[in-house]
Amino acid sequence: MFSQQSEGLFNPAVGQLIKLWGFHRNEFPDDTPLPLSTTLATLIAQAPSMADLQIKGNQVSSRNRAVQLDFGAIAKGYAIDLAIEKLKQQGIHNAIINAGGNLKVVGKKGTEPWRIGIRHPNSQGVLAAILVSGEESVITSGNYERFREHKGVHYSHIIDPRNGMPVRGITSVTVIDPSGTRADAAATALTVAGLSDWHRIARQMGIKYVMVVDESATVHMNPAMAKRIQFQTQQPPKVVLTAPL
Repeated sequence: MFSQQSEGLFNPAVGQLIKLWGFHRNEFPDDTPLPLSTTLATLIAQAPSMADLQIKGNQVSSRNRAVQLDFGAIAKGYAIDLAIEKLKQQGIHNAIINAGGNLKVVGKKGTEPWRIGIRHPNSQGVLAAILVSGEESVITSGNYERFREHKGVHYSHIIDPRNGMPVRGITSVTVIDPSGTRADAAATALTVAGLSDWHRIARQMGIKYVMVVDESATVHMNPAMAKRIQFQTQQPPKVVLTAPL
């Protein structure tokens, strides 16, 4: 569903691409060679997608040999959904779950909303804070925590399935949604979509709150998100407001 709504920008079937770039490993030396352009082109031509899957009961198969599933772009969001649901089943109705910076809350912190900080993608500081309550997930996808460098060039772990290359132009995307699974998938898809298409893809995926930070540190967000953001930097960033979602 998310793959279709995002026009394939969220595509867990491109596990071979992730492997080619070395992101199945935690560490690699700077001199590890980059994938050959011919190898990438061959894989892209095979167009692995979720539509290639055939599901029968508990068996999953595909006739497209290029398909290799990698759920790294959605696993943490799904995990926090499961964790919150488990807590609710145990009678806990006020909690926060943090899975590697992917957060989901339920209820409140005492009598106050939960206050969630969003890291500045260009520094170790906090860019903004968001107050959340009820049942909401706050997911940020960025190129600053998982990446590789080769000969001084920074390569993001988020791969564009259309060309097999790490995305450029956007340093982080923050999404708020009741579903951690959908927020996680959307954060990846909107990063791939880029500045020209993130708003359209967010609307197709049913996302209501988005903040995008580009490589110049300009913040792009829809009006509903702008009402919830509290910038924490000494000098507020340049902000571009879009049409409502």
